[in-house]
Amino acid sequence: MVLFQVLGPLEVRGRDGVTGRPAGGKPATVLAALLTQPNAWVAVDRLIENTWPEQAAPASAEANLKTYMWQLRRLLPEHDAGPRIEGRAGAYRLHVGPGELDADCAAALACDAAQALAAGTPGTALTLVEQGLRLWRGRPFEGLDVLADDAVERLDELHRQLRESLAEAQFGLGRTADAVATLQALTVDDPLREDVWARLMRAEHARGRPAQALATFHRARRLLAAELGVRPGPELMKAFQAVHGSGAPDRPRRELPRAVEPLVGRERELVVLDRALTGCAPAVVVTGAAGMGKTALAVAAAHRVSERFPDGQFFVDLHGGSRPLAIAAVLERLLRGLGFPPALIPADADERAALWRSELAGRRVLVVFDDAAARGQVAALLPATGRSAAIVTTRVRDFSLAGAMTVHLGPKRASARQLERVA
Repeated sequence: MVLFQVLGPLEVRGRDGVTGRPAGGKPATVLAALLTQPNAWVAVDRLIENTWPEQAAPASAEANLKTYMWQLRRLLPEHDAGPRIEGRAGAYRLHVGPGELDADCAAALACDAAQALAAGTPGTALTLVEQGLRLWRGRPFEGLDVLADDAVERLDELHRQLRESLAEAQFGLGRTADAVATLQALTVDDPLREDVWARLMRAEHARGRPAQALATFHRARRLLAAELGVRPGPELMKAFQAVHGSGAPDRPRRELPRAVEPLVGRERELVVLDRALTGCAPAVVVTGAAGMGKTALAVAAAHRVSERFPDGQFFVDLHGGSRPLAIAAVLERLLRGLGFPPALIPADADERAALWRSELAGRRVLVVFDDAAARGQVAALLPATGRSAAIVTTRVRDFSLAGAMTVHLGPKRASARQLERVA
């Protein structure tokens, strides 16, 4: 028989057998403090701190506490023919038997429901979970000051556990629409729980709505990035792959065109680019008029350092001399090259750029951006760390990028061997 109900406003079944809310004020606060640690000794100092949380305790605090204990003993039925509240020097203890505290009953039902789910009996689990959830009438200890925040948090977590089991039982019984509704409510109440987002995706997919599942993934991804500055974790990514299939390429991309060998007349510039890229420069800019060999130099330099970038080498023609590519289109192409399927690529260009930089932060990638029309066309595409690098070629003489080394190509110089031939 439940005597104490703490899963909402505090209610107690008294000596008269009637369940009601104890008179407000200090006695109810003392009882709540004892119920956060049932059957354990609670120090008088702790009880005083909980009873007068926002003001200095009066000199008569211990005497007042004894009065409150007397009032509670008169209200509560005895325990095993003994006092419900026991006292000793410096502490008090509230005796709570099996089945007398609604929180303990809820925990037992949650445990039994989990075992039923593990045993493959979702119908039994659903019955147990619904019994447990009916015990909740609001926030634990609602309306009372309880300093034991960890106790309240544990009960909130127990409530979430029951709701998650409810969704699992609904899903196991084929009630996918109910499972989706339950999980959607959980994501609203606790939006940073990746495991709940992952379950919601799987339920939506099982319901035959993969587009909705992918939209859920994007909501979760944006929220995690905005609130925590992190990317989706393994569980959420597994859910995405289950919905859409893994888009990861079998091997890193190797897109560099064939290098022109030997690169006559550009030996010095090639050495400069080689040193810059070996020194982890985030970007190197090669400028020069049309026909000066900018692309050939960039490709040759990229081939020479390609082993430093095992996660991929990309080559992107930006068409700066004709119809410059839009940044969003370039980012889509790059993200797909990293293994992102179209459904996982954000529609917004800024979000694409953020995702691209985030992915490069954990990789060693080299990108050649050929024929850039202006700084704005490549600024959002550049790696933010020294682990990856970029080579940018452009016809614009005064093209500049912060932190980048610039190499300007003029007419080729004759090599020593060529001079010997002329002589």
